[in-house]
Amino acid sequence: MAKTKNATENSNLYGALSYLLGLITGVVMLVVAPKDKFVKFHAMQSILLSLVVFVLQLVLGVIMAMVTLATMGMGALILAPLMMLVYLVIIVLVLFLMYKAYNGEKYMLPVIGKYAADLADKN
Repeated sequence: MAKTKNATENSNLYGALSYLLGLITGVVMLVVAPKDKFVKFHAMQSILLSLVVFVLQLVLGVIMAMVTLATMGMGALILAPLMMLVYLVIIVLVLFLMYKAYNGEKYMLPVIGKYAADLADKN
């Protein structure tokens, strides 16, 4: 006999999947489980995190371009490892959030976690 998942296990899985592709899966999970507060929180936090990461990438890209132009190409050699470290931290953070959501925890990131909770509770 196949074991069926209960609603809590589905919520945990959907919450974890909200972080998989950031904005895309965050929006998909809002559509898939619109009434589940746990999934809505993680989907909203994923969407907000994606927006923060986008702005961070934009700012770092502009800084890297300016430094590279100012140093005739040497800035890229200096800043590329820093940008790789930033991306590694983001990947580890996303994996951590997926782990927490899959285990049924409502882990709130500083600053954006409160906004995500407020947005998830509105509807």
